[in-house]
Amino acid sequence: MLLPVTSKVDAGGHLVIGGCDVISLGKKYGTPLYIIDLATLRRQMEDYRKYFGYPDLETGIIYASKAFTCTAMAQLVSEYGLGMDVSTGGELYIALNAGVPPEKILFHGNNKSYAEIVSGLDSKVGVFVVDNFHELQMLADICRERNIRQDIMIRITPGVKASTHEYIQTGNQESKFGFAINGQDALEAIKITSGSGNLKLKGIHAHIGSQIFNISCYDRLVEVMIKFMARVKEELGISLAHLDIGGGLGVKYVPEDRPPSIGDLAGVIYDAVKKYSVKFSHGIDKLYLEPGRSIVGNAGVTLYEVGAVKEIKDIRNYAAIDGGMSDNIRPILYGAKYHAYLANRMEDIKSCNEEDIRNYSIVGKHCESGDVIIDDIRLPQLKSGDFIVVGTTGAYCYSMASNYNGQPMNAVVAVEEGKSRLWIERQAYNDLTIRDKRLYGD
Repeated sequence: MLLPVTSKVDAGGHLVIGGCDVISLGKKYGTPLYIIDLATLRRQMEDYRKYFGYPDLETGIIYASKAFTCTAMAQLVSEYGLGMDVSTGGELYIALNAGVPPEKILFHGNNKSYAEIVSGLDSKVGVFVVDNFHELQMLADICRERNIRQDIMIRITPGVKASTHEYIQTGNQESKFGFAINGQDALEAIKITSGSGNLKLKGIHAHIGSQIFNISCYDRLVEVMIKFMARVKEELGISLAHLDIGGGLGVKYVPEDRPPSIGDLAGVIYDAVKKYSVKFSHGIDKLYLEPGRSIVGNAGVTLYEVGAVKEIKDIRNYAAIDGGMSDNIRPILYGAKYHAYLANRMEDIKSCNEEDIRNYSIVGKHCESGDVIIDDIRLPQLKSGDFIVVGTTGAYCYSMASNYNGQPMNAVVAVEEGKSRLWIERQAYNDLTIRDKRLYGD
């Protein structure tokens, strides 16, 4: 099953995650409902610490908060000794509010505002990852006015293409992110930094994309980055010792997916660092990586209740759920694929009579024909009141959710050893208008 590691089926045919019957969770907390399995989440973080605990190379594992963040998630990440990357003032606020040590925060973002930079400096974040000349100048000016010195990394666009959807490729030369490694931009940014008494260059950063299965691109990324570091040393006399290679490891969304393991990724990266450090005569002291999806993705599922079931003979069968693109925009945004289970009747489809099986499109309740969570899936015949669980929704679902059509955002509940704990309350209708001002009157 494409479900969290604690998943099983009870005697009544209900799906159980973290020792909790998901149907009971739905009745207690309402649906749609995001469910996070803490055992799976803990295992992913432990695996990153284990496999990237190289004997002769220091590593910094920085959780990519854009995948999913809230106060409890940030606290758990910090409890496991991971840092956090943030890309907006809002993500920074969540991390600090949760008690994440500011020195373990990397501040990303391709268009940080003046206020966001000031907030990061006031908070004493560990490293600013500088994305462009505008930010570089603004950060240097603010630091000079305050008579402080801030650690930074320069984000490089390495020209390494990851085998993933074009919307989540971030390392191409035409990317909106970073200083291009071809030409003089990246070198010029390093020159400016080295000439500033208020900025301290710790190293360079790159991120090539997300949901990557062919991890050979990381070998190429390490090669390009270490070669560039050697060039910086040769041409500018500046020795860079820290390298951040971003995140991007893919996870399993549908049965045919075959993602590499965290251990596989760790092996490729370690071998690459050793190989290219020798080839270019330039070693590094510390390696950073920024996993997000591969930590939280398959730890999460979404529980929906089926409403209308519409069968169009010889054309298509629809099963409408009580959520949709407001809580999972990824299918309509870039064609993401998912798999689902009938959570209240978890019988093996292979044991069902053929006449009891249907092909369904699992569709949302929103006013868009493209509001389709799963285009085509074989399930036992559905009826109103059934419960559908969509797997691998821990990453980029809550964090990209909206109030489209006035839909309140889902609750998030964490489960472990038969107990459930609310991480985020479901929005109420009054939350939708709490900031509104009336046309007339007070």
